[in-house]
Amino acid sequence: MESDLVDGLANSPLGREDINLIGSTNLSVSEKHHLRMLAHCLACFKSMSDGNQKGLIPSKEVWLEWCLNNPRMVEDDEFVQVLFEQFSGAAIQLETLSAVLKVPPLDLTLRDLIDEYEK
Repeated sequence: MESDLVDGLANSPLGREDINLIGSTNLSVSEKHHLRMLAHCLACFKSMSDGNQKGLIPSKEVWLEWCLNNPRMVEDDEFVQVLFEQFSGAAIQLETLSAVLKVPPLDLTLRDLIDEYEK
């Protein structure tokens, strides 16, 4: 089980510190799961947007290019479809929160997400 967690962390854009910070909140198990998913999507968007000076969520074309550059994803069409659904929902949530906080979506931090979930 620990090995699975370590393997998962090695392939995740979220680091151990991020996972521990989410785990240390007083949120429910379900809320922590949703928060991890949203934080994961935000980290993916940030990794896709190297050089994006405006801090906007990348386009779906960029999502696809990013997925095609990942050998594990290229082999699993079903996973990519689910991932795109997650990205779509996360993009809406991140854009909504960024409008409230008056910052570009990619300037949001894990702390911003946690604060929003803890409200």
